[in-house]
Amino acid sequence: MNFSHNPVLLEAAIDNLNIIKNGVYVDCTFGRGGHSRIILDKLGENGKLIAIDKDKDAEDYAQNHFSNDSRFIFEKNNFSEIVSIVEKNNNSKKVNGILLDLGVSSPQLDNPDRGFSFMRDGPLDMRMDTDNEMTALVWLEKADVSEISRVLKIYGEEKFSYRIAKAIKKSIEDNALSTTMDLSSLINSCYPKKDSIKKNPSTKTFQAIRIFINKELEELEKILRDCLKIIEIGGRIVVISFHSLEDRIVKNFINQHALGKDIISKLPIANIDKNLKLKKIKIPLKATEQEIEENIRARSARIRVAEKI
Repeated sequence: MNFSHNPVLLEAAIDNLNIIKNGVYVDCTFGRGGHSRIILDKLGENGKLIAIDKDKDAEDYAQNHFSNDSRFIFEKNNFSEIVSIVEKNNNSKKVNGILLDLGVSSPQLDNPDRGFSFMRDGPLDMRMDTDNEMTALVWLEKADVSEISRVLKIYGEEKFSYRIAKAIKKSIEDNALSTTMDLSSLINSCYPKKDSIKKNPSTKTFQAIRIFINKELEELEKILRDCLKIIEIGGRIVVISFHSLEDRIVKNFINQHALGKDIISKLPIANIDKNLKLKKIKIPLKATEQEIEENIRARSARIRVAEKI
């Protein structure tokens, strides 16, 4: 099935790339090409767009819908490999802009076979790269209570992490956990009623497991560091994030390289590079009310922009 994707903060993201007609740009999270299509519309015949996605479905979509455009190059890979991807596809030259639209895409979330959503019954998978053998269920079967609890607490900020972790392992022992709805029902049973009114209790646990098995935060930290190596002076880095952990990493990265300090960490930092590499571009961080009305997934979106100096 061809699940569609409506990119969040599309106009703001593209506008803040400051696209030049013959520039080279990287769409690090291709998805279904929503951002890529608009970038290509703004590029001239000598421009180039390198698109990256580790999802096989995204690769198939790119081949079916973009392969006729000679300015477009697709790489099925982790975006954390951006340096080698750019070196390979741009003759080791630097690029003029980098776009990151983080988190799970609508096609991944809407397809029950991918196992990302607690609203649809499907296998406990959650892999962005289906070539990876570590599904959510495989990890839950291997991990002990303390490891599961730690992941739920760190990556989901789940206050009932230990209670949920114990219930997960008991359910696995009883051969009662195999689908997303099994897990969602289990999580709901661990929550006091008063704590499940405002937000679905499954939200934090599903988020935590997905982030952990896909190594999303580690890859984000790596690509942000590597962006500095491959972007031209005056080039823009545009990042759209959807939860506080991602946004905190992006904010901290920009502050460190634009202000010369890490204002998030309370620990002393040795040898901070005072040779500033970025300029923070101040823009509205959130989606407009109109965009939220049109696309509810824009509700939690944040956008941050920095320019190489």
